[in-house]
Amino acid sequence: MAKKYNVTDFIGSDYIFENETFNGTVIPMWDSKSKNTAINDFVDKYNVDLSKSFAYGDTNGDINMLRRVGNPIAINPTKELLNHISTDVNISKHTQIIVERKDIVYSLSPNVNVLDI
Repeated sequence: MAKKYNVTDFIGSDYIFENETFNGTVIPMWDSKSKNTAINDFVDKYNVDLSKSFAYGDTNGDINMLRRVGNPIAINPTKELLNHISTDVNISKHTQIIVERKDIVYSLSPNVNVLDI
């Protein structure tokens, strides 16, 4: 996607190719530690003000990233992520919860009532 849209800098999972063939090796970017390292690198490289930054997450591996920015947004969050957000005094105050379902998009507060079925 970065190449398609001429993005000058990005970080993502790295899929290793040998002789133009994927060898099955993936260097992940979806865990919390990797995301924090990537954020730190961007902050250092571009002097990013995290209080003015946005982060988007959907799984529990995103919780630390969401905690670090001024505009955290959880999109179609897993139950585990929603539970962490709703019980964290600081992040629950300013996290936007977005749920997309069929032909409608909802914005919910972090204290939404979750029904266990």
